[in-house]
Amino acid sequence: MTSDGYHIFTSSGQHLTALEGHRVSGLTPGADGTWLAIVDRRGVWQHAADGTWSTVATSDVDLSSLVSVAGVVFAGTYDARLLRLEGDRLRAVESFDRISNRDEWHQVGPALNVRSMTATCDERVLLANVHVGGIQRSTDLGETWEPTIEVDADVHEVRAHPTEPAVVMAAAAVGLCVSTDAGATWEVCTDGLPMTYARAIAFLDDDVLVSISDGPRAARAAVYRRPVAGGTLERIDEGLGDQLHGNVDTRCLATGKGRAALADEQGDVWVSDRGVEGWERLASGLPSVAGVAVT
Repeated sequence: MTSDGYHIFTSSGQHLTALEGHRVSGLTPGADGTWLAIVDRRGVWQHAADGTWSTVATSDVDLSSLVSVAGVVFAGTYDARLLRLEGDRLRAVESFDRISNRDEWHQVGPALNVRSMTATCDERVLLANVHVGGIQRSTDLGETWEPTIEVDADVHEVRAHPTEPAVVMAAAAVGLCVSTDAGATWEVCTDGLPMTYARAIAFLDDDVLVSISDGPRAARAAVYRRPVAGGTLERIDEGLGDQLHGNVDTRCLATGKGRAALADEQGDVWVSDRGVEGWERLASGLPSVAGVAVT
């Protein structure tokens, strides 16, 4: 996903592009093998199994994130609101506006926004990461919400484990945040980190991967790994070294089928077909990468 289209790199080495001239962001899996994305900031589009794109709905405000859970699509916005897709319309989730700690949320850097969302693999819990406003939690598909982690933990991405419904983790300015009760409570883990600022997170087999740097205007970033079950964070150097420019941002670290991919702020894309080992640069200088996915 970039500011100029949706770039596809195949296993045979082809580089294909769709939606050229469009800004694509917020990519997330949809129903029945489809994908959903934010296109040109205010459109929700669907990528069908046959490779075609079509418009699902449009918004009158800029959209920041998407998630599909139990057949329901939610969209976060750049004024820190939440919308629900109903038919071909996006309607406000009013309960999100009444969250008890909303008056504590505050802008740092970009406009206050719902930066990332995730749902536990059993689809019982929906989590929305507000930047900067902590992680909000719903157990009834958005009908009611409760705040969880401290607002000033400065969370950048929250992600639920793909097969363990109790495990949720987040990348935050304070480090790796870990929950073993589906996001109800959190522990901050920094063991092994020389600095704590984290922007992206993904699960790979029995590990969690998290991107680390020295702050929002970092010159370089690194990726660290830790067993999901616990332990010390260790830097991944094989193939990557000190070659990641700027931060590896929210949604720019992805995994699937034993593979991993990431993109840095220079638009370089890196992949590994052997878990956390053997990273290779796949592409360079893509325009404003907003996220990567492994399918």
